[in-house]
Amino acid sequence: MSSFLTHVQDRLKVCGPLTYKNMFGGYGVYSGSQIFAMVIKDHLYFRVGPSNQAEYEASGMAPFSYSGKDGKIVRVSYWEVPEEILEDDEDLIFWFRKSLAEANKAASLKKKTPSKKKVSRSIAQVAKRLSPKKKAVKKKTSKLVSKKKTSKKPNAKKAAKKKVASKKKRSR
Repeated sequence: MSSFLTHVQDRLKVCGPLTYKNMFGGYGVYSGSQIFAMVIKDHLYFRVGPSNQAEYEASGMAPFSYSGKDGKIVRVSYWEVPEEILEDDEDLIFWFRKSLAEANKAASLKKKTPSKKKVSRSIAQVAKRLSPKKKAVKKKTSKLVSKKKTSKKPNAKKAAKKKVASKKKRSR
């Protein structure tokens, strides 16, 4: 454990009981089951959203970013916490609460929107449910068509017989 992480743990005690879990080469900081902060490479990052982003920008802070697989820079919703905030208990508690609120908002939005896996499963399930109905419809229509064809055939035979009969009458 780094000395910076120990310092962060000591400072964040004013925010209540928190847990720290290894992730992404750093640590995730949780309040209950909700992640609201990260400690990566001796920097503390809090979750940021529309309600608190201006404060971070005014302090000259930037979001956590890394190079993606394709070489593009990926920025996430976690911004570095200014050192002066980390050292002041009242400010730290204020920024912690806003960060936790943003993390909770983001989590509730994720719960409301179905994941792609759930959507694709439901589409597959609907397709499976519809496919037997389609087959049944095709069978019914093929029976109707076959009935129509069979019903047309006797009429055609009758018409052919009438023609033959009328030709016989003419030839007599």
